[in-house]
Amino acid sequence: MKVYEKRRYSNGKREIFIFGKKIFQYQVTKLKKINRCCEISYPFLKKLYDEKNFQLIHPIGIIISPMTKIGQNCIVHQNTTLGEKNGKAPTIGDNVRICPNSVVIGDVHIGDNSVVGAGSIVVKDIPANEVWAGNPAHFIKKKTEA
Repeated sequence: MKVYEKRRYSNGKREIFIFGKKIFQYQVTKLKKINRCCEISYPFLKKLYDEKNFQLIHPIGIIISPMTKIGQNCIVHQNTTLGEKNGKAPTIGDNVRICPNSVVIGDVHIGDNSVVGAGSIVVKDIPANEVWAGNPAHFIKKKTEA
């Protein structure tokens, strides 16, 4: 048996093994049902995926207010909050990367091609093509083309 192995059975069950020990078993039909519920409950998220090429990397602990405006090709990592404060939500530009454990709340604008570093608390606007990080987030450097 391999270090990591996934077995599939004709009855719809799948099992995941690591070092020969079964660590997880699930029904494929239940996962499809959960996916269908998410499409109904969160239509704004489905719209972001389809129309704006939005990406969630390790989508655990992510909170996104439906009022948040998100541009094209944005990437949001795990444990990130994009929330509203006093009825105002953030505006995220195109090609923005928001790294893990970051918080962007309130009437904040993040410019195009910017990066918000891990663990940052964004309390003021971030101009385009800049890298910001820290608590509260502050300017680190200008983003160079790769």
